[in-house]
Amino acid sequence: MILEIENYTVNYGSFRALNSISLKLPVTSIGLLGPNGAGKSTLIKAILGLIKPDSGRGRFMHFDLSSRDKRIRQYVGYMPESECLIPGFNAIQYVSYCAQLNGMSRRDAFKRAHRVLYLVGLDEARYRKLDTYSTGMKQRLKLAQAIVHDPYLLFLDEPTNGLDPDGREEMLDLIREIAEIENRCIVLSSHLMRDVERCTEYLVILKDGQVKTEGYIRDLCAGEADRYLLRVSPDVERAVNTLKSKGIEVQNRHSREPSFEVLLRQPVKPRDLFEILITEGIQIRQLVPRNFTVEEVYRKYVDLEKELAHAV
Repeated sequence: MILEIENYTVNYGSFRALNSISLKLPVTSIGLLGPNGAGKSTLIKAILGLIKPDSGRGRFMHFDLSSRDKRIRQYVGYMPESECLIPGFNAIQYVSYCAQLNGMSRRDAFKRAHRVLYLVGLDEARYRKLDTYSTGMKQRLKLAQAIVHDPYLLFLDEPTNGLDPDGREEMLDLIREIAEIENRCIVLSSHLMRDVERCTEYLVILKDGQVKTEGYIRDLCAGEADRYLLRVSPDVERAVNTLKSKGIEVQNRHSREPSFEVLLRQPVKPRDLFEILITEGIQIRQLVPRNFTVEEVYRKYVDLEKELAHAV
């Protein structure tokens, strides 16, 4: 595990932003997903020591997070959601200054600043004043300052905020390149499911300052053992009625789609579907285990309380 926190609680006055959160995060790319106000940014700031938790303890590598050991800066990078640029600086000055704050010598900081500005696509604008930068360029610059000191763990808080579709795709490509080619652990916080799904392997879903679920995306999205996606032709309606008459549960049937889900309960097996439908002259085009999307997993946990409230 690269990072462990136990019972982290943060209060803003009477408002509880984090409610006794415990996590053990593996060495991989991690997504923090949740609606606005879920506690994602607060969690990152508490881990980084930018705000002090009211209770709880944490460990990063061999460091106790409560010690506020300055050496942690050498291993951690942070791209905040909010504006963090210094007026009057150009990109080289700004990024090299950030590198020195994280323990690099002035000479090494300037060398590294040139390299990371090239990596994020700002090499031709590195001597321009930051006040003249577009939103997309500022986001790239925030990413550059976060990686300039070659950190092992990189926190990215809403990195695609304010970007147009093309800029968003380019930013996500950069993040994936940094995670895979530069071999860094990333923690990407976002309310956008596609950003998290595209760039990370491990998912933590937050809501109301609590962890609703966590795990590797492949495991969270794995289909239930008895649920299948079935595609048939030519008569979909007849196939549905035939299966229902045999006591097989049909779900997510859409009138315009030639596919639907079936729930097979013991002792019914997939081969029984073939026998039932072929006997009726219905051809099976596809029968595969039904996997969930990240959005479906998210809705399952984030909307659960809403569903329970409606049920009362």
